Amino acid sequence: MMRTKYLLIFALWFCMPLFSKGISKCDSLRVTGDVSHYVFKDTADNECTFAALKGKYVFLDIWSMSCGPCLREMAYLETIVDKYKDKPIHFISICVENNIALWKKFLKQKGMKGVHWITPLFSPFLKENGFIGVPRFVLLDKNGCIMWRNAKRPSDADLQKELDLLFK
Repeated sequence: MMRTKYLLIFALWFCMPLFSKGISKCDSLRVTGDVSHYVFKDTADNECTFAALKGKYVFLDIWSMSCGPCLREMAYLETIVDKYKDKPIHFISICVENNIALWKKFLKQKGMKGVHWITPLFSPFLKENGFIGVPRFVLLDKNGCIMWRNAKRPSDADLQKELDLLFK
């Protein structure tokens, strides 16, 4: 019974984006509270926060190792990172995983590039910001506040158009 309960919760967490409609352009530009106080771990076990990144935009790719759509978006994200390398924007992939050793092994096996952080499955960052389901893409403004809660996927050509508007 308990196993079924956890399986159902896990399935709902991953499927929620399929049931929710995309946020309109007006909603996606709504700025919310500062998220600079949340703490993550990087691949070298350093504690990381968004506070150190203030002054630049931050594009977040929130993903899971067991999520096929998440993994497909990684190649597109690498292309976008290359395109905007000279712009005032950081790209961070945040894996939703409880097992740090497994996450590090996965990154190494897949040869994943870029900046990678990890957060537990039911972390305050995810829970308090309503980030249910993966993949999830988020843009933080230069003050560390959520600017686009449901940014377009890296595979969507409109994402680059919207990012270009930030730098005009």
